[in-house]
Parts: sequence; structure tokens; C-alpha cells
Amino acid sequence: MARLPDETTVASQLRTVEPADDPTNIRNPYLTVLTGPFVGRTYQLGPGRLFVGRAVDCDIALEDAGVSRRHALLVSTVDRRVTLEDLGSTNGTTVDAERIEVRELGGGERLQFGSDTVFKFEFRDSIEERFVSYLYESATRDHLTGVFNERFLREQLRVELAWHRRHKDPMCLILLDVDFFKKVNDEYGHLMGDSVLRQLAMRCQGACRIEDVLARYGGEEFACLLRQTDAEGAIVLAERMRRVVEAAPFQHDHSGRGPSVPVTISLGVAELTPDMEEPEALIAAADRMLYRAKHAGRNRVEFEP
Repeated sequence: MARLPDETTVASQLRTVEPADDPTNIRNPYLTVLTGPFVGRTYQLGPGRLFVGRAVDCDIALEDAGVSRRHALLVSTVDRRVTLEDLGSTNGTTVDAERIEVRELGGGERLQFGSDTVFKFEFRDSIEERFVSYLYESATRDHLTGVFNERFLREQLRVELAWHRRHKDPMCLILLDVDFFKKVNDEYGHLMGDSVLRQLAMRCQGACRIEDVLARYGGEEFACLLRQTDAEGAIVLAERMRRVVEAAPFQHDHSGRGPSVPVTISLGVAELTPDMEEPEALIAAADRMLYRAKHAGRNRVEFEP
């Protein structure tokens, strides 16, 4: 299902770089989000056609009430010429605040679709793109564990909640917490505690699906957003994460000489319901179930039907 992806989108294959070419001199077209919950997200435009709009089958699908279902079309050629065409949208497409029907883009323009969604169009070489990617990763990833951070999770929750309510698809949230994490820090030190969090994030990420959003929610607490997933599926995934964490002790390094620390997690699962109008309601429901898991003996999954 086409929605805002988690990483840079490549529309199609770029041309093969000849050996005589200097890759740093090749400047490819990119769109970068300037407003809304996904500021900094980048789309690379390879040769081909990309549809922009609110429909789920658009290449760049935008959760913006002011955007039409099929709002605009971007056409990029093999020689990196890019044309933007409005597709008869209700609120129009503008380039540098001027409403357009068709416009060839030269680089540096601001594109606005509907009332709120603004992108910047520009050409970048490989060095510039690595730098922009680094800035985006720094803003959205947790520096210790490498998974998404709380800010990104909350932004994604807001967008996904609106999408799932409109399409009446199920969505779930898992909150998980390391059992007795303070004891790990007190007995083995904070370096070991940091190592446990890094390894735990890796194990949980490995248990998740590609489309799931795993984030560090704070301290030793993590959250996992499950798109188009009902409670039954979320409980199965939560149990899989619980087992993979419990399966083997954690060590500070891979030498086998450091301390071996058994770790377990408690998890709370909540499913989106019609009365949940804000992301905080879904978070609060998952948090209640996490609290119940902690007080029912830990190392368990709890869900309230």
C-alpha cells in the first residue's frame, strides 16, 4: 500500500554511470518535505512518472485534507529534466507561490500541493545527498539504539491514525519496558545498560516486519506501531518479541568474556478504537496494558479486549 515510506523513495532505476563519469558531479533530482510531520524526508526522482495525491495508490501519498486524491504528476526523464503537472486538483498546485498547470522545474523551487504540504525541489550530487540523509537520520533516529525516536513515533502516529480512521483499517500499538532495568545499571554499570538497550532494539527490530515502526519511547521503554494489524496479529508479534529477548542472555561484547545478563520485557498491546480521536488515547491504552503486565508478574504480554 503506497503511503509515505520510511526511507528515501527511488521512483525507478537511474541510468548507469559510465566509468569516465565523476559520480560527485552527477546531480539527480530530489523532493524534500518542508512542512508537516515529515519535515526533512527526501524522495529521489528517477526516470519515470510519479503521482502525488491522497489516494493510497499514489507514489507520494499525502495525508492532507487539502490534497486531492490524484493531485499532481511529476515526470522525470533520463536526462534529468523534470516536469510538474497539476491534475485538475481542487486546491491547486503552486510553484514558488504561483499556481500552475504545467511547469518544467529548474531546481530550487518550492512546490505546494493543496493548502499545507510544501516540498523543495532541487538537484543534488552524491555528497550533498549523504549530508541531507545524515541530517534527517539525526533528527528521527535514537542515537543510542538506532531505532526511531519518540518525536518520529508521535508524528507517524498522527498521520497513521488519520489514515486508518478514514479507511477503517485496524491499527495497534505495543509499548514494552525492560524488567528491572535499574538493577542492570546498578549491578553491571551504565555501559552494560546501554549495551542491553542496543541489543534489545536489534532483537526486537528483527522480530518486527518491514512496515512496523519501532521507536525508543524513553529510557528503557520502546514502542512499536503496527499498521493494518488487528489485536490478534499484534499479540502474536508482541509475544515473538518477548521470546526473542528472553531466549539468550545479553553480554557487553561478543567476546564471551564479559558478564552474561538475563533480560526480560513486559509488553502492553492496544488496538485503535472509534473513540480514539488523538494519538495520546492509543498510547494511554497501551500504557495501561504495560502497567498491568508489570504488576501481573512481568515477562508477559497484556491486552484488554
